[in-house]
Amino acid sequence: MVPETKLSPEQHQKLSRIVYKESGIVLNEKKYNLLVARLAKRMRIKKISRVSDYIRLISTSPDEFIEFIDATTTNHTYFFRENKHCEFIIKTMDNTKPLKIWSAASSSGEEPFSIAVQLLSNLFSFTIYATDISGSVLRQCQKAIYPKERVKNVPLSILHTYFQKGTGKWQDHVKVKSKVQQNITFEKFNLLSDTPVETFDIIFCRNVMIYFDTPTRQKVVNSLGRALKSGGYFFVGLSENLHGLEHNLSLVLPSGYKKK
Repeated sequence: MVPETKLSPEQHQKLSRIVYKESGIVLNEKKYNLLVARLAKRMRIKKISRVSDYIRLISTSPDEFIEFIDATTTNHTYFFRENKHCEFIIKTMDNTKPLKIWSAASSSGEEPFSIAVQLLSNLFSFTIYATDISGSVLRQCQKAIYPKERVKNVPLSILHTYFQKGTGKWQDHVKVKSKVQQNITFEKFNLLSDTPVETFDIIFCRNVMIYFDTPTRQKVVNSLGRALKSGGYFFVGLSENLHGLEHNLSLVLPSGYKKK
């Protein structure tokens, strides 16, 4: 039986520095329990009982290092989360003009798929570039299979049109139909170290910058701002804002900005 996982102050600092350097996410004392829970899961999988042994493993195994970063940077989400931003797009944008959209912290895919099904139902022409730092959640995006509880906020008309109901062992799951998937390109992207090569009409970067410190937030906003077309829209999470940062964006709705 694996004993309860506990971190010494030195181990907490070391692991937090690793996560910060790779992802920009700050795992301070308030996030101690989150770090321990994610770490303990990886230790159980690798059948390692001592934190010091696991730290040694991620310093020598690139594959396990990636798994550790994935485990500590993946967050829970669901379909139609904070949907006011998408409703704003549908009311504001011209559906006769093709849209290029970037979901810059797409996690397990609920955000880009939520955007896609609503744009399709309103006859928009669009492409979505969906990216995340985690390879494991991107593999889940490619499968496009989700537990039923993740779609509880999806209107029935959209659910019936754009999702397939699972049967047999998948009876408690749904799958996003291929006609939705074909509008989205999923790709691994590190907001701190990778450079966008395209420009977009709309960028979503929601519920990730809350985990960043101010210098990291500024760096990310600078990078995403360069990738946003003039007059384009930029959305952050409803618990986030751009206060204290330099940018050329104007607030147009809660957590929604327009490039000048």
